[in-house]
Amino acid sequence: MMIRFFFLVSVALLSIPAMAQQGKTMTLRQCIDMGLANNYGVRAAEKGVERAKAMQGSAWDLDKTDISLGQDPTSGGSPDNALSLTQQMDFPTVYVAKGKLLKAETRAERGKAEVAKHQLRTDIASLYYQLAYKRELIGILHAQDSLIGRFCSIAAKRHEAGEASKLERMSMERKLMDNRNALLQAKADFATLQKQMMALTNMAEPMVPAETRLEALNPNMSEFCFANTVEGQYAQSKIEVADRAVALAKNGYAPSLSLSLRNQLVISSWNPYHQDRSRFSGGSFMGFEVGIGVPLFFGATKAKVKAAKRDREIADLEMRQDEAQRSLEYNVLLGKLAIAREKMDYYNGEGSRQVSEMARLARTEYENGEITYLELANVLDESAAHAVKRAEATNDYNQVVIALLQANGEIGKL
Repeated sequence: MMIRFFFLVSVALLSIPAMAQQGKTMTLRQCIDMGLANNYGVRAAEKGVERAKAMQGSAWDLDKTDISLGQDPTSGGSPDNALSLTQQMDFPTVYVAKGKLLKAETRAERGKAEVAKHQLRTDIASLYYQLAYKRELIGILHAQDSLIGRFCSIAAKRHEAGEASKLERMSMERKLMDNRNALLQAKADFATLQKQMMALTNMAEPMVPAETRLEALNPNMSEFCFANTVEGQYAQSKIEVADRAVALAKNGYAPSLSLSLRNQLVISSWNPYHQDRSRFSGGSFMGFEVGIGVPLFFGATKAKVKAAKRDREIADLEMRQDEAQRSLEYNVLLGKLAIAREKMDYYNGEGSRQVSEMARLARTEYENGEITYLELANVLDESAAHAVKRAEATNDYNQVVIALLQANGEIGKL
C-alpha cells in the first residue's frame, strides 16, 4: 500500500501545472504590444521615419538670397545706386529629383522600422516560450524534489532499521542534491529570461507566461518568398533609393538659373566729391537681370553618376545575397522542423506510453518482490526525466517554428 501511495503521488505531482513564478501574468500578444510601444530600438526606428518625412520639406532648398547695396559717389539716380536682390537656383528638375529621392528614403526608413519591429516580435516570442518551458521545468523539478525527498527520508529510516544498505541511502541523497541543483539553475535561468523580457519590452515588473503548461505551436506557414518578407521589401526600397540617387546625379548636367532685381536707393548725404546725388524722379525700379549657368565641364558630374550607378548595383547584389542566404536558412529550418516534430511527437506519444508502462511494471514487480526499492525509485526518476525531455522537445520545436515564421515574414501570426 505504501508503494502504491508513492506511485500515485509521483504521477500526480508530475502532471500538475508548473508552479507559478513571481511576476505579472501576461499573454504573448500583450508582451509584443508592450514591446512595440516601449522598446527603445523600435522607437528610435520610428523617429528615423519621422526624420526622413520631415526632410522631404528640404527638397526645394534654394540658395540664400543675396542682398547687396551699391553706391557710386560720382552719380545720382543711376543703377549703380541701388539695393539689389539676387537669387541663385538649380534647374527645377533638380528639385523634383530631390523630392523623389527624399520620399524614397522615407519609404526605406519605414521599411527599416518594420524590420526592427519584425525582429522584436521574434525575440519576444522566443523569450516567451523559453519562459514557458522554464516554468514547466521548474514545476517538474519541484514535484521531483518532493518525491525524492520522501524516498530519501524512507531510505534513511530503512538504513537505520537495517532494512537497506548505506548505498541505497547515499544514492537517494545524491539524487536529491542533483535535482535541487537543477532546480536552482532552472530558477536562475527563469529569472534571467524575465530580465531579458523586461529589457525588450521596458516593462516595470517581471512577467510570467499566461500558459500554465508549455504547448506546441501549430501555425499555418506559407511558402518562402523573399519579396513578401519585410527584409525583402526593405531591400527593394534601398534599390529604389539608389535609382533616385542616380536620377538626381544626372541632373548635374542641367543648367542653373539666377535672377536679380534692383531698386533705386541713393544715400544723398554721402557725397565725398560734391556731385549731384539727386534721385531719378521717374521711379525707383532700376531693372532686373536674368542669368543661366551652363555647365561646361562634366567630369565631376560623370563621376557622380557613375558612383551612383555603382551604389545601385551594390544594393541589388546585397539584396540577391540576402535572398539566397535567407532561402538557405529557411530550407535548413524546414529540415530542423521535421526532426524537432518527430522528437516532440515521440516524447508526447510513444515515449510517454513507454514510461507509463515502465512505472506500472515497476510498481507491480516491487509489490511482488521482484525488484528492490532502489530500482523502483530509479524508474520513477526516469519518469521525471522523461517529463523534462518532453518539455525540452516541445520548446525546441517551438523555437524552430518561431525562426521559420521570422524567416518567411509571418511572425505576426503568433
